[in-house]
Parts: sequence; C-alpha cells; structure tokens
Amino acid sequence: MANADLSQIEKGDAAERLLNITLALLSSRHGLTKAELFQAVRDYRASIASGTTAEALEKKFDRDKEILRSNGIQLETFILASDGDDNQQTRYVINPSEFSWPKGIELSAKQLQLLNLAAQVWRQASLSSDATSGLDRLRALGVMSDSSSLLGFAPRIKTHESCFMPLTNALAEHAEVTFEYRKPGQDETAMRTVQPWKLRNISGQWLLVCFDVDAGDVRNFMLKRIVGRIKETGNSFAKVPADAIDAAIESLDKHIENQVATLSVRRDSMAWFHYEVRSSAEWADVSFHYMDLWLLAEELRDYAGDFKVVGPSELAEAIQIGYEKVAADHV
Repeated sequence: MANADLSQIEKGDAAERLLNITLALLSSRHGLTKAELFQAVRDYRASIASGTTAEALEKKFDRDKEILRSNGIQLETFILASDGDDNQQTRYVINPSEFSWPKGIELSAKQLQLLNLAAQVWRQASLSSDATSGLDRLRALGVMSDSSSLLGFAPRIKTHESCFMPLTNALAEHAEVTFEYRKPGQDETAMRTVQPWKLRNISGQWLLVCFDVDAGDVRNFMLKRIVGRIKETGNSFAKVPADAIDAAIESLDKHIENQVATLSVRRDSMAWFHYEVRSSAEWADVSFHYMDLWLLAEELRDYAGDFKVVGPSELAEAIQIGYEKVAADHV
C-alpha cells in the first residue's frame, strides 16, 4: 500500500483499531501471534463474528501494518525456538524503546510539571472503552505486561471527547456556553446553557461541573452525553469562588459514595481482570462505587456472560433495557 497515511483513515473505528493494535503489542511481554491479536482487538473479533473471510482479514491486517509502519511505528516479528518453523506462530511486537524519551533532551521544572499533568490526563481519560476492553482481554489471555509499559506512549494520544478542548477554553475565559445534552436512557436531547466551573475525571469519564442557567443551580454533565458542538453565548461570568466549587465537588463525591454496585464475577474472565477480583473461587463477589447507573450498565454489556448482578436491581434492569435497545436497532 503506497504512501499509507493516517489521513487515509476515514472511519473512527479504523483509527481506534490501529490504536488498539499498538497498545496490545506494546503491552505484551513476548509479542502476539495473529490469532492472539485478532482476539485482543475488538474490530478484528467483530469481523470474524460477521463471517469475514480469512483472506479479507489478512488483507485488513496487512493494510494496518503498512499504515503503522509508514507512520513510524515499526512492527518486529520473530518465532520462539519452541515453535520451530511454524509460520502460524510468528509473533509481532513493538519495541518499547521506540517510544522512550530521546537522549540529550532536558526539560525545566515547569515543563516537567506540564508534561506530568498531560500524562495524568491521558492515563485517566484517553483510552476509550474499546481500548480498555482490549487490554482486559490481553490480561485474560495471559499475555499482558505491567501497565507502566504504556506510559511512554501516553503523550501521543488525545482525550477522547471532542468537546473537551472547547470546554477547557470556556473555563479559562469564563465564557457561558450552550450544548445539546442527552439524558441517560433517553433518545431525545435538550439544550443546556451553563457556566463551566470545573472539569473532573472520575473512573476514566470526564464530567463538567457547572452552573445551569436554566435550572438556576449547580449541575454535573457527562462529556460523552454532550451532542454536537459547544457554542459560546457571548455572555461571560465572574470568577467562581473556590469554596463554591469545592462544595459542588464534595456534593458529587458524597453522591458517588452512596452508589454501590455488587457483581458476582466469573473467574479468569475479562470482567474478572477488569475489576481486579482477588479470589480463587469460580464465582466471586466484588463491590464498588459508581457515578452513573446507565453508564455502568453500558460498560457491563461488554462483559456479557462474565458476571451476574447482585445489586442494585435497577442496574440489572438498565442492562436489560440496553440489550433490548441494541436488538431493536439491528432489526
């Protein structure tokens, strides 16, 4: 494929697939065979499930390798001595040193502080649910290394939500904004006019803490539920006192503390590794706090068959509603 370029990727799922391939190969201790990689990357699994031929899958993989290599990400190959000359056991790996800090470059204390902040933002928010699911699958396959192997890759990836930067600018400028927002469990959107106070990251999800002009009170909006563009109204607002923001955050934290879910999780499943269950039982209970019932239900649908909901009952209902909606959308 001549002149392969990321600009040639027209669909978000293709870019997501390339990211997941890179993460998988950076994270594996001893590389991955094609079969293991096809199981680790969601888009490949979906292609196999839909009946894509082996030849077509090979062509997709060859195209992905070429695009990665043309953008400076070199895939190395080798065969373990124990596998003899079996080409099916060819392993692919990305050398972590390709993403290490260049020698001879020094940063000031201020620059290091900013770089550290950027890395924290990436670690908490840049991986989409698909990428996270892929890493969980690698752990389940027993080929996952220490997650610190991804830290050098961190600064190259952007925050997932497109509204993040416009809201960041609005925060800095004390600018009032409007946006369309979809409430959980609903298809229709409603216009919101808000004064942004703070962006928070909770369990990998970005949340806007703000004053809702229409409601006349403090509200929290999840960035992933904002639809379309962020628009400034032309109105500005005074700097919000720190104690007011602290009070809003404390209220949110108390809400999360009161939200507890309990699952019974199957041993060595993707959910088992995702929730870091520590038990030798075939099925083990794990409890955790959560921010949003519908968001948790959406996340858990990726682990179907790996768990049973112990409580709350509303969570089981939300998961079932999600399944029914997906089924209806594909009729």
